[in-house]
Amino acid sequence: MKLKQFYTLASLTLLFGAFTANAQTASFNATAGPFDNLNHDCVSKSPSGSEVLLLNSNDVVSQTFFACTEGEIDKAYVIVKQTSGEGELSFAILDREGDLLGKSKVVMKEGDSGLVTTKLLAQVEDGRKYTLQIAAHGDVSFVIEGRYTAQPGVDLYLNGWKLDGTITTALGMTHINEIDQVQGDRNSTNNNQIDARSTELAATFVTYPNPFTEDFTIEFTKELKGKTQIVLLDLTGNVMHREVHTNLREGDQVNINPRYSLNPGAYAVRIMNDNLVFNKTVMKH
Repeated sequence: MKLKQFYTLASLTLLFGAFTANAQTASFNATAGPFDNLNHDCVSKSPSGSEVLLLNSNDVVSQTFFACTEGEIDKAYVIVKQTSGEGELSFAILDREGDLLGKSKVVMKEGDSGLVTTKLLAQVEDGRKYTLQIAAHGDVSFVIEGRYTAQPGVDLYLNGWKLDGTITTALGMTHINEIDQVQGDRNSTNNNQIDARSTELAATFVTYPNPFTEDFTIEFTKELKGKTQIVLLDLTGNVMHREVHTNLREGDQVNINPRYSLNPGAYAVRIMNDNLVFNKTVMKH
């Protein structure tokens, strides 16, 4: 079942009583366009519209998008036309399986309007489809810019019900050059610190089977808080596989199935967490 939940701004203003529709705060310094000149390597965005979507307390609106680079989402943007009271907008990025990749929130005051920006870090793969979720919290309603016209490949849902249209959002992304990033972590100024702590990190995981045929497993024997990068390199330093996990727990297993076809020989597994780095050699039959 599809619902049409878009309205004109004039009709929604009546819901808020005496309300200054054009109120602006220093927090919302909108760029022209409104998504022109954003400082990102690329931006996945939905066009501006002339309609709006009403988001009441505890409502959740979800809109899909395609990642435009191999790297990370830096920030999320949404156009808010009106805010009825004090509350919060929470933002989350989900993958196609519904797993949470990143989240953040923005505190809103009555009368806030304009381009709402939040830092929202999430690892993405170029061309893959993800979901941006925006939820309203507190005794407050929000009017979000949108339009009736659907955008090809983009789906919009309100509390699980599919809507006919899109809301005006943008996701700014940064490209990650995997080889440069891995080499950067080998900065000679950090060598002493890395060498001193590598044994500590080595004791937190085991790999098997070794040698392996097609894939292998990394099992963590201790908790690793925050972001942990797992990189597989050949002996010339080329990145053959890379993935990021957050808040790994004791007993967690990560299956490494390289995205590139590997020739038989030796490869290096590099585990990076905070300022801890460890290299382990694995063999492929």
